[in-house]
Amino acid sequence: MGMSTSIQGFVSPNDPTYKKHVKVLIACSEAEIEEMPKETSEYFGSTYPEECLIEEKLHVNIPVKEYSAEMEDGYEILVSEIPEGVHKIRFFNSY
Repeated sequence: MGMSTSIQGFVSPNDPTYKKHVKVLIACSEAEIEEMPKETSEYFGSTYPEECLIEEKLHVNIPVKEYSAEMEDGYEILVSEIPEGVHKIRFFNSY
């Protein structure tokens, strides 16, 4: 049985930027507007105001690089590449 390590970032639901874009997405959805404004579309990575994006945005992929040296294996995270708004990074093992 093998083990794999994963790294996941999380945006706080209280992040001001997140909250602003969620309000825009919900307003567009409720008004049945088919395309969100450019800034909000870029934030969510989608043109369409789909409410599933609200939850998905809370989970962020962290760019990692595998690290290997003599008798060591692991991951490196370049802090400068962590997406804006990430307030927590989780390292977890799966068996």
